[in-house]
Amino acid sequence: MPNKLRGFYKVGGVSLVASGILFLVHAVLDLLAGQPPSGGAETLAWALSRMRIFEAESEVLFFAAMFLVPAVVAIYRSLEATDRTKATIGCGIIAVVIPVLVVLDIFLGRLAWPVYGIRAETADLVQFVVAIYYGGMHAINECMAIATVILSLAMARGAYGKVVAYLGIATAVADVVGSFPWLIGPVPTLVCQVFFAGWFVAVGSKLCRMSEHSMTIHAPTS
Repeated sequence: MPNKLRGFYKVGGVSLVASGILFLVHAVLDLLAGQPPSGGAETLAWALSRMRIFEAESEVLFFAAMFLVPAVVAIYRSLEATDRTKATIGCGIIAVVIPVLVVLDIFLGRLAWPVYGIRAETADLVQFVVAIYYGGMHAINECMAIATVILSLAMARGAYGKVVAYLGIATAVADVVGSFPWLIGPVPTLVCQVFFAGWFVAVGSKLCRMSEHSMTIHAPTS
């Protein structure tokens, strides 16, 4: 494998590991923030009292999403010779998720950072922002569950191995369960997010160790 290509996989793998760690940090911050109450005045008080947490969450989520950009390209490149169709669909879904994460991060930031001195400080506006953010993260989890299953099926046949593939399937189940934090509670939600971050770290670690032999043992499939 050319040194340039080997370096490409390493950059993608390190980026995915970094993204997984940042998503885990985001999950812990989310646990510290607690679940928002449903009443307007209570939601406003909840948001104002957790402004510092939202500041940290906003920054962490932004960089977690950005690290996914080189990672998803590296994942596709590593799987295209194993199963190009699944690699395209799975990585395509993650590619769609990235800009949605950035938009949701913008909403989250309105609970923390003022823009021209404007901040979400009324009950109705805070409820709107909170509903969009958590509703959007619900959709993100479900999209990632689909992408993880598809990519795991491709990974089982190639260099990643069955352990990473099985972990991916378990992660997809956890993603679906964790997309309903208002039903399962904060601690089970954190456990689901640990699976999410753990799969990123496992896949990223494999990417960092990719070799020429492991990348070429399978012919391209459609």
